[in-house]
Amino acid sequence: MDAYEALSQIFYLIIATGGAIFALEAVLYWSFYKYDKKYFILTSAAMGVLIAGLVVVFGWASEQTPVILYGGLIGIIAGLFNKLYWKGRYRIPFMMLAPGFLAVSLLVIYPFFFEMKLAFSNLNLYTINNWLNGGDLKFVGFSNFINVFTTSPLQTATFWQLLGRTFVWTGINLFFHVGIGLMLAILLNRKIMAKGFYRMLLIIPWAMPQVVAILAWRGEFHPQFGFINQFLMAIGLQGISWWSDPIPVFISCIIVNIWLGVPFMMIVFLGGLQSIPQSYYEAASIDGASKWLQFKEITIPMLKPAVVPSITLGTIWTFNNINVIYLMTGGNGGSEHADILVSALYKSAFTYSRYSFSAAFALVIFAVLIIMTLIWMKISKGTESAV
Repeated sequence: MDAYEALSQIFYLIIATGGAIFALEAVLYWSFYKYDKKYFILTSAAMGVLIAGLVVVFGWASEQTPVILYGGLIGIIAGLFNKLYWKGRYRIPFMMLAPGFLAVSLLVIYPFFFEMKLAFSNLNLYTINNWLNGGDLKFVGFSNFINVFTTSPLQTATFWQLLGRTFVWTGINLFFHVGIGLMLAILLNRKIMAKGFYRMLLIIPWAMPQVVAILAWRGEFHPQFGFINQFLMAIGLQGISWWSDPIPVFISCIIVNIWLGVPFMMIVFLGGLQSIPQSYYEAASIDGASKWLQFKEITIPMLKPAVVPSITLGTIWTFNNINVIYLMTGGNGGSEHADILVSALYKSAFTYSRYSFSAAFALVIFAVLIIMTLIWMKISKGTESAV
């Protein structure tokens, strides 16, 4: 692809996106401001047909008749709903939210439902050519979901082994993220010299691009030339095969991810600590409360609004963190011994070309995360106020 072709595709994408937003705003304007006009329903259907025609013209659909038919039906339904129920209410908020909703639909909603379609089909390396050439995907029911739990996504681990390893990965990382982050936040919240300088140094792992940081760390874990083994041998210990032995390769990934994740927790906790009024601690000191009692009864409860969301986000990010696993292992001998659910999902799709299986695998991971989040919110009472 030459530069002219690449620029042409970018220009086409900009024009197509602008046209889609303009068409959506036009339909909303007509629906909200002209709902009391005569023949409104028929005109809404005509506008739906027009928008569907634009979709075909821009090449977003290959089957013209069904697309235009669906466009007319959507126009009729939208017109009836607005004429009988909305009657022009909330026109400005809806028109302002429409471009964002279009972007979310294209980037999130449509891929999600397409993934659900793939999860119940048989798309793989052997059937993809037939599908790309206009063939249909065969419906296979829940067989892909059954295979996720009964077969091995990777050659060296089953789903349940990967799930257990992912829980260990998430738990260890989150424990050190929260523990070290809170400790550093408490230290930075005190009156110390060069506080801004220390804060700048501690935020570097979060500010640095992950690819650069992870590849730098990977070099430090080189079995022969890396700093870690050089240091171990300098103090009289034997070097470790970080890239080939199952446990060391997993430990090295955990160390790197802890280093990357601590600054985020530190900044969140530091903001929470600075929002706690000092008068609480002064009153507790007058009453004779020890430092530990002040931390237990004042700091922890007052940090709850910051701790619960940050732990929730940290759990989701760590659970789904493929960057560290993928870049640290790099396909070395022990790489599959460090794989977690999301890295196994990636390999299932792009190494073994099991696309429908991977779609079902992704939905299972999504369900696991939803369940974990709901349990955590129930245990932590995250929706309750701190006071």
